[in-house]
Amino acid sequence: MNNTKSIQKKRYFYWLSLSTLAGALSLASLNLAGAAEAKTFEPAQLRDDYQIARSALEEAHPGLYRYTRKADLDRLFDAAKKALDHPMDLFEFYRVMAIPIAAIKCGHTDVSLSPEARKEAESLRGLPFDVRVIDSRAYIFRDYAQAGALAGREIQSINGIAIGQIISTMLSAESQDGDVQTSRQGSIGGNFALNLIVLLGLRAPYEVVLAGCGSGPEQAVHLAGLTHQERSTLSSKMYPQDHLKKDFASLKWLDDGHIALLTYSSFGTAVDEGQAFMKRAFEEIKTKRSTALILDLRGNGGGDGELGALLFSYLVDAPFRYYEDLIITKNCEMSYSFAKYTDKHRDLVVPKGLAELRADGKIHQIVDPQLTVQQPGHPAFTGPVYILIDSGCFSTTSEFLTEVDVHHRAVFVGQESAGAYSGNNSGTVERITLPNTKLGLFIPFMSGYMFVGTNNAHDPARGIIPDFPVRHTIADILAGKDSELELALELARKKQMPL
Repeated sequence: MNNTKSIQKKRYFYWLSLSTLAGALSLASLNLAGAAEAKTFEPAQLRDDYQIARSALEEAHPGLYRYTRKADLDRLFDAAKKALDHPMDLFEFYRVMAIPIAAIKCGHTDVSLSPEARKEAESLRGLPFDVRVIDSRAYIFRDYAQAGALAGREIQSINGIAIGQIISTMLSAESQDGDVQTSRQGSIGGNFALNLIVLLGLRAPYEVVLAGCGSGPEQAVHLAGLTHQERSTLSSKMYPQDHLKKDFASLKWLDDGHIALLTYSSFGTAVDEGQAFMKRAFEEIKTKRSTALILDLRGNGGGDGELGALLFSYLVDAPFRYYEDLIITKNCEMSYSFAKYTDKHRDLVVPKGLAELRADGKIHQIVDPQLTVQQPGHPAFTGPVYILIDSGCFSTTSEFLTEVDVHHRAVFVGQESAGAYSGNNSGTVERITLPNTKLGLFIPFMSGYMFVGTNNAHDPARGIIPDFPVRHTIADILAGKDSELELALELARKKQMPL
């Protein structure tokens, strides 16, 4: 569940009436009368908001049925509408809407609480743990209740609800690309305490049953809970290593410079800065005469698409295709009917000359630099490349990974990446505010398709499957063990490539 949406978009175009991507994603200052749980909405109000949301998705979302058949998605939306037959508070309505929206299977499409409602939820006492979900099992990562004594323990149930049911409920409301499960489990782990309040309706005190240590019996612990602010304060004091600020990119040397370690924590939106860094980095790699490159993209949620294509250009020595196609739902100078519900309350008009209607009945964007044949970067690195990936590799990062895979340009080490292989729905993303409940709905306006060739057998709904999978255990995570980097170093030193 993402109640705020980070800027993970890559391509975007300007509306005729203006605004940048950052402005499109800004959250409006909303005023809710009374507490979200105390205030209820009548069925007519709920259905009105529901219909606005569904109509906006059908009007604007170019990949609405990309991963889920229309008939199946219609059934889910119809069931949600049927459930709106009695007064509901905001959280109840959120739970109803989250299910069909998550079924779209688009990581750039989401429903969110208003800032005020989220603040209220965070003021409630939540589970005093940070949780990691591994293979559909929940483990305590950071323990704020007993000064770390419970870290590593597996959760069996919370307030009488089995952990399997809790995880299943959270997954059903989690908006992520395609059929990738690593990203879904990673996200619900990161939002576990808030999900319990908003999605499960659980409130403090908490009775948590933990699996026994070794062959020991189960253990029940009774917890008063902590507010989000209390947990954040304790986290900063107890685990300062979790709050270290990362540079968007860095370059280090291993084995006397024979191996270059290039890390990208984010592609960001500062294109000039990104371009300058890449040029310097690959010039230094050439000067050092490095024979292998380890590229660490773990946790990189994306950024500007131009930087993803640019990074790929430094790994090849011949011209290449990057995007195959970009689809939108409106042609030039056409507008979207729900514009008044956007946070900026501005007209949404497709710029003149941006797109064209073709014989296939679809509207194709024709203006984007990555639609043309791309040239290799200079100096290009043509030696062995080992890329570290995980469930946080999304959006621009996943596009880059697809083209690396298409060109057989690297060995992948880690866990399946988050973004779907064939591309994603993103570009400009607008947040509309439903007038009665003030829930927010994020809608992408562009459906991008990567160049994958005609004989590519990779499942378009899955991420990159690593050549060398690394399975994490809670013990490894707690110990800070970097198994991916260790394995990549071993492979680079042996110059081992997969068969």
